[in-house]
Amino acid sequence: MDGFTIDNSLVPPPLGLPPGVTIHKVESYTSNFVKSGQPTYDVIRICNLAANVQNNDPGSVVKNAMAMLKPGGYIEWDELDTARYSLVKTDLTNPASQIQTLLKQIHHHFDMLSPRGWIDSLPDILGRYGLHVEGSQHRYRLPFAYAKIENDKSFKEFVDMSYRLADKDEGMELCQLMATAKEECDRMGHMVTADLVIVVGRKVY
Repeated sequence: MDGFTIDNSLVPPPLGLPPGVTIHKVESYTSNFVKSGQPTYDVIRICNLAANVQNNDPGSVVKNAMAMLKPGGYIEWDELDTARYSLVKTDLTNPASQIQTLLKQIHHHFDMLSPRGWIDSLPDILGRYGLHVEGSQHRYRLPFAYAKIENDKSFKEFVDMSYRLADKDEGMELCQLMATAKEECDRMGHMVTADLVIVVGRKVY
């Protein structure tokens, strides 16, 4: 089993990996890092590449994967639909005005910084590159038992995004709104989450 990453910081050292697992560092998922030769893999799993897709088009990623995939092999693409963060309430009567204001701004900034509308079109995109998509996309949302983990993960991404804003004053204002929204979220028992989109395609012979 081979893995490809652009950041080794979260990868265990080789001695910490299971037998038969190798991690390769590449400069970019969108550049041509595939070595020449025959396709190698029966199954390729792609996940969490939204921040690395340029111009709202993951086509170069799909082409790289197709070059490595054997005929009859499968590509599974798992991606959090961060273009559609949503609020989940345990009690519909609990207020969530700060969170709702925050999510409107988050969606606006994501659209400006790194459009992610392509995630909803993954079945069509894989089909354009010669993959037979098994059904359509599947959406999975974690149950509310994972609320704390989901909230921590979502707000961390919001903070990371605020650092990328060109207007630093706007970034500071967004961070202040995040603080009040996170407090409201924890106090009222809400969950801020994004669906996991899963699409499976098969390379025809």
